[in-house]
Amino acid sequence: MGFQSTVSNQQGFGVPGEQFADGPWRAQSFRLVSAQASYNVIGATACTITSEGVAQAGSGGTMGFAGILVDPKDIALFGASGIPLNPTLTVPNQTQVECASMGSFVVTLPAAAAIGDLVIYDNTTGALATIAPSAPLPVGKTFANAIVDYYTVTAGGLAVITLSPALVAPQPA
Repeated sequence: MGFQSTVSNQQGFGVPGEQFADGPWRAQSFRLVSAQASYNVIGATACTITSEGVAQAGSGGTMGFAGILVDPKDIALFGASGIPLNPTLTVPNQTQVECASMGSFVVTLPAAAAIGDLVIYDNTTGALATIAPSAPLPVGKTFANAIVDYYTVTAGGLAVITLSPALVAPQPA
């Protein structure tokens, strides 16, 4: 092993699904039952409520927005394929999880995003994405009551979003 030859300008700032700012936040506990367990990714998936105490990834729930999967340290994660030392943020179905509907959290976004961009999610998978504030809501997507906050993301990766039920939803295309 060689000597370190470069030093990063910025340190990593968080874990997906963890609270970013010390401020008010709201999360509720749900049993997660999605169409596919592969949709259940902490810090990258939005969920809706399907029945009392039960949520699923995506917009299939008819009882409202549950929030974004958060709080990875509160969930027993057994690793990918059941191998404890093979880390994963994907949660199996029938797991008790926390879904945040208010507060600032570290999430994983699939593409570049600017401060002020609106956070949306796929109706089927619940996967998070962003759109510009002036853009119409794409077909098959739902507003996640959140905006990108604090940092501009130049490529897919970690970002900070702020969820608030008071945010105005964009209109469909």
